[in-house]
Amino acid sequence: MCPVETLAAQCGQLHQYENGRKSYDPVLHALHDWEAANLIIIHRDFDREAKQYKAMRIWLRPEFFAGLGFDLAALRDIVTRFRRWMERKGLREEYQKRYARHVLRLSRSNVASLDNRHALKNLLKKLRRLVTGDDEALESERKHLEKALKEKKVQLKASRPQEEAPGNAWRLYERWKQLNPVAVVREFEQRIKSQFPALYGELLYQCYLDNLPDH
Repeated sequence: MCPVETLAAQCGQLHQYENGRKSYDPVLHALHDWEAANLIIIHRDFDREAKQYKAMRIWLRPEFFAGLGFDLAALRDIVTRFRRWMERKGLREEYQKRYARHVLRLSRSNVASLDNRHALKNLLKKLRRLVTGDDEALESERKHLEKALKEKKVQLKASRPQEEAPGNAWRLYERWKQLNPVAVVREFEQRIKSQFPALYGELLYQCYLDNLPDH
C-alpha cells in the first residue's frame, strides 16, 4: 500500500516546483494507458462524506507480465514453486495471517472498497484461477509432505531406546529412599553411579538394592 506520490518518487517521476506544488503526471498517464490497454485493473471509489476520491486499488493482469516476457505458463510455475516453498518451510499459515492483517488494514483505511462490487470480485477471482491454475498437484504434494513427516516421527520414536516400566527393584528402592535423609540418598546414588556408570533403569535400581548401606 502506498500513495501514487510515493510510487512516483520511487520511479524518479516526482517533480516539485519552486512554489512547493508536486507533480507526478507521467505516472498518472502511465496508469491510465495501462488501464486502457487492459494491462491493469484500477478500482476508484468516491467518499461522499469527505467529498473526495479514496485511494485507488490496482491489480496487475496476466497481460502486464506478458509484456515483461512471462507468459501464463511461466506465471503459474512461479506461483506454484513459491507456494510449494512456503509449504516446505511451514510458512503458508503465517502468510495467510499476514494477508488477513493486510485486508483488515485496508478496511480501516480510506481505500476504495470492494463492498457490493460483485462484478469486480468475480473478475478478480477469474484472474486468480487463471494464474494459479489447477491446485490439485500442490494439494497432493502437501499431503505427501505431511505423510513423510509423520513417518519420520514414527521412525525417530522407534529408534529411541524404550524406557522400562518401573519394576519391583524401583519400588523397593523408593521405599528405602523415603526412610533416609536426602543427603544420605544423594551421596549413595553418586557413589554407585560413579562405580557403575553403564547401568540404568531397573538394573541400576537393583544395584542400589544390592549395595544399600548398613545402619
